[in-house]
Amino acid sequence: MKKYLVALVLLQACSNLSQDTENNKINVGEKKTFIIDGVSASNQFDGARLNNFVKLNESNFQATISPENIPVNASAWFAFQIWSERERTIGLSLKYTHHKHRYQPKLSTDGRQWLPYDGPVLLNSDSTVATISVELSDQPLWVSAQEVISSQTTYDWLDQHIESKRFLVKEMAGKTVSGKSVVVVSSENETTKESTVFIARQHPPEVPGGSIAFRAFFEEVTSNSDLASNFRKNFNLYVFPLLNPDGADLGNWRHNANGADLNRDWIDFTQPETQAARNFITKKIEEEGKSIAFGIDFHTSYNGPYLLILDSANEEASKTRIIPNWLKSIDVDSLEMGDYRRRDQKLPYCYNWFFNQLESEAVTYEERDEEDRAAIKLRARLYANKWMEAMLASL
Repeated sequence: MKKYLVALVLLQACSNLSQDTENNKINVGEKKTFIIDGVSASNQFDGARLNNFVKLNESNFQATISPENIPVNASAWFAFQIWSERERTIGLSLKYTHHKHRYQPKLSTDGRQWLPYDGPVLLNSDSTVATISVELSDQPLWVSAQEVISSQTTYDWLDQHIESKRFLVKEMAGKTVSGKSVVVVSSENETTKESTVFIARQHPPEVPGGSIAFRAFFEEVTSNSDLASNFRKNFNLYVFPLLNPDGADLGNWRHNANGADLNRDWIDFTQPETQAARNFITKKIEEEGKSIAFGIDFHTSYNGPYLLILDSANEEASKTRIIPNWLKSIDVDSLEMGDYRRRDQKLPYCYNWFFNQLESEAVTYEERDEEDRAAIKLRARLYANKWMEAMLASL
């Protein structure tokens, strides 16, 4: 049985945290196709990150990867297409200008179906260069840190899901830095006051939790099961499926188009994306009389899976105690999340805003970088069902 892991995170001074929310010019990089000795490498698609491409010798090539700006989290995202005029096997090195290699490369021939690279990854002495072997043909091979899920891919999936779920309504909560829509999806009953909120993909590379787990969780809550139908009769649902579409489409390691970390902006609200989410939610409360009972923010970590939960004092002070009841019901199941980690409620994270400002219970749902994708989906569906049971029991 899993135990709560009490972890008070020691961070730098709050002034350093606030720097993550200040505008910091980003390096967008030139969109181009590099062509060298019959080998082409391209970053001309949404979500790409390739800053340079050179030939090292007759059979080895190198892709240079740089973040959007610094300082930045060590989420060394890369994504590009590569092909050759003739069939050949090459050594492909990923050279990072900042931080170290983190992600096991994922490969795809169509940008939709992905498999993890199953060969050896050779690292240099400080892990700033990672080399793999790839077989090339005249058809593009996608090489990426995680599955490339752009804003368009996200909204295509969402539209298809909504088409069969007439109770879901999609609207625009605001605009991003670059003018993209901040999309929100609602399942709402006019007479129902109690409400819940999902936030997904504040950090672009966090695909396993921010996209894959989120989708499975959301699909379960909006399914036709008796449990989900009963849940939606008693709770409204407001969902932000991609809070940082600019960052996702730019192939950013962490930030939005202003170079700011959105999940450090839930106190100051300096960025249009967090402002849009806050304004939408507070309008529901102040003008429509809704109340927020629970919030979930979906992320990914190199050492997940785990949940970030309320600290001990605030859990004891909680009126509904949904979190401990939810986790207790999961502990008896074989698909456990792993650690449950407590964080200081004063930090400027999304889930802290729900508790501190809205008096709602909330968690950050973290998956692991290299977790099996089928396991991610199974766990998310289990957690969604147990969560709905806990929510209904709180009424």
